[in-house]
Amino acid sequence: MGNNALTQRLISIHSEAREEINGGLRLSIDRDCLRMLIKRPLLGWGLGAFPIVYPEFRSFYTAFFVNQAHNDYLQLLVETGMAGFSIAVWFLALVFRQAAGKIRNNDWTENTSGALTVAALLGCVGILVHSFVDFNLQIPANAALFYVLCAIAASPPLQESQRRRVLRRRSSRTEPTTEPRPETAAS
Repeated sequence: MGNNALTQRLISIHSEAREEINGGLRLSIDRDCLRMLIKRPLLGWGLGAFPIVYPEFRSFYTAFFVNQAHNDYLQLLVETGMAGFSIAVWFLALVFRQAAGKIRNNDWTENTSGALTVAALLGCVGILVHSFVDFNLQIPANAALFYVLCAIAASPPLQESQRRRVLRRRSSRTEPTTEPRPETAAS
């Protein structure tokens, strides 16, 4: 292999991966975000202000433009402060409380509404976990998907159709009973 750009890039991937495993830039960005939060803890720096304000707090050299915190929670704290972060936590608590009530009131293994709620919650949890290590919710399509999943999880249960209700009642009536039959006494 010659000394070209592709070879140099392949070699650099190994060192970049080792740096990320050892903490790398993301932990430095996280520490810098906490310093930003200390400066404006209540209301933060303003939505969308991270790429403008962050260079003042950056503690490492890089030739790259750091435009996101690579942690949605820290970025939300920095941009909206404790007030905005509290609203986001309240929103999530409300969604999960509504969904838990829906799952508790319906047998989710047999009811479409309950199964849909569980699936939406799993999608929400997946996006929320991913948000710890990336700027997942800063991407409009991911944010839209997240809020649609939240709406599905927290919405009132779907009404069961008349036909389905009748079929369910019939099947519950025709199930065999396990009660023992009284034996007739022989005389």
